Formats: sequence, C-alpha cells, structure tokens
Amino acid sequence: MPPPRDSVARVGQTAFVFPGQGSQRPGMGAELRAERPERFEHFFGLAEEASGLPIARLALEGPEDELTRTDVAQPALFALSLALSEAADEVGLHAGFVGGHSLGEYTAAVAAGALPVGDGMRLVCRRGQLMAEVQSVTPGTMAAVIGLELPAVEELVQDAGQVEVANLNSPQQIVVSGEVAAVERVIDLAEGAGARQATRLPVGAAFHSRMMEPVQRELAEAMAGLPFAAPGVPMVSNASGGLVDSGDAVRQALIDQIASAVQWVRCVETLRAAGVERFVELGPGRVLSGLVRRIDREAETVAVDSVAKLRELATD
Repeated sequence: MPPPRDSVARVGQTAFVFPGQGSQRPGMGAELRAERPERFEHFFGLAEEASGLPIARLALEGPEDELTRTDVAQPALFALSLALSEAADEVGLHAGFVGGHSLGEYTAAVAAGALPVGDGMRLVCRRGQLMAEVQSVTPGTMAAVIGLELPAVEELVQDAGQVEVANLNSPQQIVVSGEVAAVERVIDLAEGAGARQATRLPVGAAFHSRMMEPVQRELAEAMAGLPFAAPGVPMVSNASGGLVDSGDAVRQALIDQIASAVQWVRCVETLRAAGVERFVELGPGRVLSGLVRRIDREAETVAVDSVAKLRELATD
C-alpha cells in the first residue's frame, strides 16, 4: 500500500484508519463486488480459506446475528478494509500514516506492509476464533459510558470489582470491560454520577482487559514465527498511543493491545501532532470518523466504503 518513505505522497499528511468489530453490517462489500469483482473474490476468498466459514455470503446477505459473530466479523472487516486499501493505492491515494481500532490495528499493519496479507488473514482468523472461544471459558462483558471523562470513570471502576477501562474512544465515550457483575455495577454508578448514558454492549467476554491474557499468550505464540517487517509508513499503536516504525514494534503492539486498553484518543492526538490533517476511514460505516471528530473538531474525516468514493477523493 504505502509509497516509499521519502515520497512526496506523504506531503499533506493523510492517515488511513481501519475500523474494528462493530462496524460490520449486512451488505458490506456489495459495492466492491460490483465495482471490482476480482478484488472482492480475492480478499474474501482468503478469508473463507483461512476461517473455513462462508464469509462472503454472510457479509453480503447476513443474517446480522451470524455476521456479528466474532469469528465472522473480524475476517470480513479485515478483507473489505484491505481491498479498499489496495484500491486506494491503485487510484493514487496514499497515506503518510496508518492506524486502526482494535481489529483495525491488524488491518493497518498489513496495509502498511509490515506483514504479508496471507499471514495477516490467518492471524486475524485465529484472533477471531480465540476471542469467540474465550466467551465460554472466561465469560465477561463490556459497557459504554457516555458523558463522563476518564478520571470519573476510573474512580467508578475502582469501586466496582474486576473491571477496567478498555477503550478510550473519545474524551467522553469510554468503554469498560470485566466480570459481568462488576460491569453492571459500573453502569449503576455511572448513572448516579451523571453519565448521559451507560449501556452494556452485546459481547460475551471482557475484551481489552487482563481477562484476555490467555488469548494474548496464544496470539503471541502464533505471531512468533511470522515475518514482521518495518511498515512502509509509521503506524500508531492502540496500546501506547505512540508511533511504531519497526517490525518488532508492530508485532509487540499487536500483542499488547489484546489485554490492554485501546488508547484511541491518544492515537488521534499523536497523528494530529505528526501533521495529519485528513483521516480516511476505509471500511463499512463511519464509527472512527465520528470518534475522530469528537476528539478534534478541526480534523477532516472521510468515510470510504467503495472504489467510487476513493476515486472521488483522489480527484479532490
């Protein structure tokens, strides 16, 4: 995907950002199949081969409850976002930086050339399988707290039991993760503390928390033999919020994020400080575009889910 590091294409500072689980929707990829059927078949074919699941059909037709399954949604999103990234390169649209939210960080690593597509797809499918399986072994849940800033949420978490901050999506949209009773306690406390909304999310495990350490260990083993290389453009890390630019650093970032909070606010702030003016979200929906705007209203955001939109953007 990326041009050489010294390319003038980095002038103007565009970042490609890739969404995570939750952005999937029935019909995703339909525009790509109509516009570039060979690219759709290639990437979704890789997803089906690696997962053993009918990813293409579920992405196009649903049903929604099947597409929402962790082991289905993750390779489906990965396939579509990577196909769009390749199409962006084809129309001459390049990025100076890449980033992604949760699963999207894996997409960013592959899009930036830090890991071959086939290895990345197999890794994402394994990630989805492990995260699906952990729901029966170590059940938990997550909740979104809207309208309270981080210090207030951290105070609630301290009083609730085995629960921790999992996603810092915007200054006033924070997700907590942990045991069911503890998360329910945070919901009750948040409402009492003046949150506009505190809602349990439709997941069966405590993602991005210490309860994911068994999954983290297995994925670290899966990554041990993979050929990570320096990304063609700097990548921002979910776990630290800082930039990584070596193969070893990318590998560690992908391991760390499994059992630690997604520092999306810091990621956006880091990219803005590096000179990024435009965030191009490659994938279905506009979740990340909305979060970027809440973090920095001066940032330009564009959500792209088709080759036609990429062409429009490239000619602006």
